[in-house]
Amino acid sequence: MNQKQTIQPTAAPRITTAQDRFTYGFGCFYELTKWLIVLVILLSMVHFFIVSISIIDGVSMEPSLKSGEMIMINRWQNLFGTLQRGEIVTLKFPGDPEHRKYVKRLIGLPGDEVKIKNGAVYVNNQKLNESYLSSSTYTTPDMTRVLKDDEYFVLGDNRYNSNDSRIWGPANKRYLIGSGLFILWPPKDFGLIKKPVY
Repeated sequence: MNQKQTIQPTAAPRITTAQDRFTYGFGCFYELTKWLIVLVILLSMVHFFIVSISIIDGVSMEPSLKSGEMIMINRWQNLFGTLQRGEIVTLKFPGDPEHRKYVKRLIGLPGDEVKIKNGAVYVNNQKLNESYLSSSTYTTPDMTRVLKDDEYFVLGDNRYNSNDSRIWGPANKRYLIGSGLFILWPPKDFGLIKKPVY
């Protein structure tokens, strides 16, 4: 007569010695460190190639963006796509590219002629309808600039108080970081950053 065999579960090995405890602890630490490194690499790739966060510091983009607001930046578009006129962009300040970053509105693209005359902005002899401004553009003195193949002309929306291409000239493409996607903070301002239609 066949008798059923009962399989007894094997007890987990006990960690008894100091060496066993060290080996077990090192194994856990290794696994945790490995996944942390993978996470840091993935987050770094997202930050440098897809999206990043920028905090508005100053009043140069009022009323569109206010100081203290946190926005999401689309880096992918700048690296692999095409930036469009009217978009809000972040860029490294050409005079201090390693430290200071600005948020401005993209007005002129490579090859454009940008003219500022009597407080209005013209691109390729077409006056821009800048509905995002709260008052007159106040962009004296008058000026005209023809952009080279890798140059962009940027202005702050608060033309009374903005350090931009009127002062330090066009921004080279290598200084551009990306375009604004969303306002993330504060919650009352959360939403998509709208791009004007000229």
